[in-house]
Amino acid sequence: MPPNNPYIEKVRLDPDILTDTKEIYSHRWKWSEYFWNNSPLVLEIGTWMGNFFGKQVTENPDKNFLGIEIRYKRLFQTAQKSRKTNKKPSFVILKDFGQNISRMFETGEISETYIFFPDPRANKDRQRKHRLLQEKFLSDLHDITSPGGKVYFKTDHKEYFDSTKEIIESQWLWKISRWTHNYEASEFFDMKNITEFEGFYRGENTDICYLELEK
Repeated sequence: MPPNNPYIEKVRLDPDILTDTKEIYSHRWKWSEYFWNNSPLVLEIGTWMGNFFGKQVTENPDKNFLGIEIRYKRLFQTAQKSRKTNKKPSFVILKDFGQNISRMFETGEISETYIFFPDPRANKDRQRKHRLLQEKFLSDLHDITSPGGKVYFKTDHKEYFDSTKEIIESQWLWKISRWTHNYEASEFFDMKNITEFEGFYRGENTDICYLELEK
């Protein structure tokens, strides 16, 4: 990261962003203590600019939210958008890679997880191997999810979606509750909860694939 990035210092000084992985991992199985309550823990992996995350935080004061993001600007903007409420919001943003969830969370600690439009989406083999949703990650995600907990996955990349679904079906860990290659045309489409990515590409013939899992 270039040293002149203005968001580095902003992130470092933000009390709602954790950047030290040792500190992040020390809260494993202790996130309820961090929030000082036993409300359900909701995770978003890859918050982007924080539109969806911030909306969920401000509209669901009965839940605790954790966001994982790696880019400084996105970290800062997500935190800013999550504080737009008259009440004290319950959230924290973690600067780390989604692949490290087993080091951040204990078995059954997370009630819901959102994974929207993860990179990389290209078909090249060298990029496929860096994808988030692979066998180990999906197994780790199942482990940290509480019984009856859910995962919501969206992507505009059909090959990425289909290959992920194949892995899930081969593992026999998750129950696939809903899935579609065209989310906006489905009966469970929710216009009120679309992401900034979906809003930007609406009307441009970009089909969104959607997958909902239950443990």
